[in-house]
Amino acid sequence: MKAVRFIPAAALAACIVFTACSDYVGKEATHPLYAKYTTAKSAKSYREAAESLEEFLSICPKSPKAHYDAAMLYKENLENYPAAIYHLAKYLELSGETLSKQDQADIRGYIQTCERRMFDTYRIRNDIKLADEIPQTDPAKLAAKNGEIAALRDKLQKYIENEKVILAQNQELRNRLDRLSSTAAATTTKPAQTGSGTVAASSSAATATRGVPSSTTGTPGTTVAGENGVRYYYVAKGDGLQAIAQKMYGKASMWKVIQDANKEALGERGILKIGQRLVIPAVQQ
Repeated sequence: MKAVRFIPAAALAACIVFTACSDYVGKEATHPLYAKYTTAKSAKSYREAAESLEEFLSICPKSPKAHYDAAMLYKENLENYPAAIYHLAKYLELSGETLSKQDQADIRGYIQTCERRMFDTYRIRNDIKLADEIPQTDPAKLAAKNGEIAALRDKLQKYIENEKVILAQNQELRNRLDRLSSTAAATTTKPAQTGSGTVAASSSAATATRGVPSSTTGTPGTTVAGENGVRYYYVAKGDGLQAIAQKMYGKASMWKVIQDANKEALGERGILKIGQRLVIPAVQQ
């Protein structure tokens, strides 16, 4: 068979959570999961190599090269012929007219070889004879064995269809996670500090809230208004009492006011935790 050819795709902008598949079509070797597959295969850790390839394909299911490499791995090293047939079929589907007629014929030949090996494996395990091992003078037995072969092919087709459904469901779950992450990022904002040392609430919903919050933890870096001028601040990464005093009062030197108001929450060691709620007393400045 001639060398397998692949069409590189133009790089697209990365998604918020998952990198776009087209960023790696044609340059799969630049992805860490593909590099992990290569290393595992070189070390003859074929199951680990297959797991890395399948994980890469869950992110980039339109990579012809990844499907071809997965098919060869399952066919030559793991003897997982249904999986090899599925990935060879995907390779043909994605490569399309970019392959020569000879290359397409070779891939179809690989698929037939895998079908034959799959049936041989099934025959050995179940003591079933192939149709060509039955005397041709017995048409009834020959027809029965041909029926068994057809049933096995039907099972294989169902396996391929189930794989497609699972891949589609995985992609839908990833899309939902993308949308949830985008929504969370859009609704979370940082508090703004004014020249007079007062702090605005993190959102219009927060400024409308009055009374003590129901939870002692919240979104890091946000401020919630309470009663009688009291505010509640949720500790963010990198915060210290002086930094929080600067945000809340405009004066880092007022950190002791915050410490005194939160002795019980801070404990003897006074260690802050990300998301921890601190009481910010109203102070005449």
